[in-house]
Amino acid sequence: MKTLMIIGAAEEHCIGIRTAQRLGYQVFAIDGNSEAVGLSVADASAVVSTYDAEMALNAAREHVKAGGCVDGVMTLASDVPFTVAYIAEHLGLPGIGITSAKLASEKMLMKDRFLEHDVPMPAYQEVFGADDLAAFVEKHGMPVVVKPVDSRGARGVQLIRSSEELPGSYEVAREYSPTWRVMVEAYLPGPQLSTEGFMIDGIAHIPSIFDRNYERLEMYAPFIVEDGGEMPSIYSDDFREEVNQVMQQAALALGIKTGVIKGDLVIHEGRVKVIELAARLSGGFFGTLAAPVSNGVDLVAANINIALGIQLTEADLKPSHQRGSAIRFAFPPVGMIKGIHGLDGVKADPACRYAHVFAKPGEYIAPITNHPARPAVVVAEGGTVAEAVGHAQRLISAIEWEMK
Repeated sequence: MKTLMIIGAAEEHCIGIRTAQRLGYQVFAIDGNSEAVGLSVADASAVVSTYDAEMALNAAREHVKAGGCVDGVMTLASDVPFTVAYIAEHLGLPGIGITSAKLASEKMLMKDRFLEHDVPMPAYQEVFGADDLAAFVEKHGMPVVVKPVDSRGARGVQLIRSSEELPGSYEVAREYSPTWRVMVEAYLPGPQLSTEGFMIDGIAHIPSIFDRNYERLEMYAPFIVEDGGEMPSIYSDDFREEVNQVMQQAALALGIKTGVIKGDLVIHEGRVKVIELAARLSGGFFGTLAAPVSNGVDLVAANINIALGIQLTEADLKPSHQRGSAIRFAFPPVGMIKGIHGLDGVKADPACRYAHVFAKPGEYIAPITNHPARPAVVVAEGGTVAEAVGHAQRLISAIEWEMK
């Protein structure tokens, strides 16, 4: 029986753990949080930071030394492609390579490589203070997006619309960067898309395209906090070919010929631009749950196969049906949680495909400024996108937050 090593053991990683077990594989999981639920779901586990590649590799070697094996390594919903690639390269397992993983992990390296390969994207620049931000604005205009070069989960990412906000935005972004580095991008107005797919022998296959939902953009300004999304995208028919093309171009620019690719895209003035590419399935239950609900493509199983060196085919990524699916998150008021009610009723609803509350009574809900701070999620389905969105909004509203 082959063993798959999964980097991360949080709630969403459990979908990968259980899928691998369903496919007949054992799972060795690691997570830096000793209380991560997936550590007990996996067949074997270790408490190790997912961001410390050397320690993660040591954990893999210790697992093998103790009589286990590691036949493949992957993650999902966690921005740790370097850890995955580092383990794969040192253990001789399938992977995208350390160089490509570095490029996919560090935004300035990624953007510079995109520029070299003419990948369509917003103007960008690394900045070292408010003066650099002001110079960028002078050249490219407002609004702009100021963000850390190397953070995760939209931490420190801000949409800036006035010059007065520039100095403060730099300091906030710098605070969220592990290396104290900040960059700025031109903000390109237009619909934003999230894509899930794979490179197979240099060809992009993108079976899932979501419309991202930023209805709360003004409410949480200047922070850019997404409230889920829906699929199939209303732009799928008109832009699918161009999405495939730019994702393939971006992946090849990073040296990824075979592997997972997740894209953050924007349709600006009728053309698709790449904001970022990640070498993993996305978080927020897009790739793990909402995509297969909508089109039947098991992206997690495909990810597992590619990690184990099993050749994917177009048939593996061919949709079997088309339904609406939608994700929405909870945004309760600031305060201490006294009680959370209604979750059982939400889970029992026929339209609910998944619901989970991450927060607990006794925890404090601070102002939400990034994606990991969203304390609950639902995934709903419907015959159409509009039906699914309606169900998701209704279900997330049915979770009641009793605050002190």
